[in-house]
Amino acid sequence: MTAFHLRGDDEHRHLPGTDRSWGESWYHDFAATDGSYGGWVRLGLYPNLGVAWYWLAIVRPGEPLVLISDTTAPCPERDAPLAVQTAGWRTAFECTEPLMAWRIRSSGRARTYANPADVFTPEHPGDGDLDVEIDLEWRGAAVVYPYTMTTRYEQAAWVQGDVSVAGTHVDVYCPGQRDHSWGNRVWSFPWLWSAGHLPTNRWFHGVRTLVPGTGPSLQVGYVVEPDHDLRAAEAVDVEVELDGDDLPTSAYLEIAGLETRVIPELHAPVLIASPDGVTSRFARSLCRFEAADGSVGRGWVELNLPVGADRVTSTRG
Repeated sequence: MTAFHLRGDDEHRHLPGTDRSWGESWYHDFAATDGSYGGWVRLGLYPNLGVAWYWLAIVRPGEPLVLISDTTAPCPERDAPLAVQTAGWRTAFECTEPLMAWRIRSSGRARTYANPADVFTPEHPGDGDLDVEIDLEWRGAAVVYPYTMTTRYEQAAWVQGDVSVAGTHVDVYCPGQRDHSWGNRVWSFPWLWSAGHLPTNRWFHGVRTLVPGTGPSLQVGYVVEPDHDLRAAEAVDVEVELDGDDLPTSAYLEIAGLETRVIPELHAPVLIASPDGVTSRFARSLCRFEAADGSVGRGWVELNLPVGADRVTSTRG
């Protein structure tokens, strides 16, 4: 199976399908190489439901999780800019160079969580509110990688700009990742997604479904090394340990021959209540990646864990 033919216009919105859960999303994340800060942002549009989902998370060692989470915002009109505003927050996503660069500006009132697992308890009010603002650019560090099994693509990037939390500024310059996808949204099966950066300008990305049984699984990924073309992965092997709240405590990844030990350092989860009635613990964690050659980098691991669904935690051997 070959990848769909990717064009610069694919950076923007697509004609919706007829399924009520059809959606289109843009994910962007960033992680300082020393683990001193990180964050992720997602804008998801569900035009057949008339809503937009928006998540913005900022993490720093010794500080609470800072989170904006809203799945009830109005979906912008088809020909309108990729921007959403509510009484509590606003965001604007702008493609400044197709298949290469995006700028995201967001501001609003965020909730804080000293214990990130409290996000999974809907009635938990959090530990206070504060103002957060970002103005960041993602600029491609490698070619865009289109999937073969679905309309989605990923890109390693350098991220630069400013983050402000309650008036405290973070000067951002670090590796990151972005992706864009569109199609019928399904949150009912478990998966592990990851993307990271290692010294000497190496990048990697991998995703694998964690569905029990011997049937086909989604295994997609790549490794990028200096002076080499992007190397697609034929298989992605994972092993993950979870705590009692379904947050990862350790993991192992093997992507296109690159093996890494994964140590989650800062958690930034959200709780998903999807249109099809599925509730999912969506765990995103800034992680330390330790490669077999001794090099150490940072990035993000994501786990979609639907409540009540069977899943496996290891695909090794």
